[in-house]
Amino acid sequence: MVIALLIISITFLAYNQLIEQNLKSQELKQIFIDESDKKLNLLTIYVSDPDIEQYEVRQILDINEISETKISSYRNFDEIKIDFKTKDDILYITIIR
Repeated sequence: MVIALLIISITFLAYNQLIEQNLKSQELKQIFIDESDKKLNLLTIYVSDPDIEQYEVRQILDINEISETKISSYRNFDEIKIDFKTKDDILYITIIR
């Protein structure tokens, strides 16, 4: 009887840990999807209008702060890293203007 209860409790603990790992995995997946969506939206905005003003991007996507850093230049093009700070996190994209 004791052995049966021990087997049942070990099985329950293993199942509980499996469910916990699955939930953590789902949370990480959702965070990744949300960040990817934000980056895709930002890229879409900058591709459609490379000279868009920062205040317009802030209004459209509810971003707190935007900073641009020029990484490199080649002829008439500049590679620019754009950092976006929201309430939750910091994202960046790299564009060529």
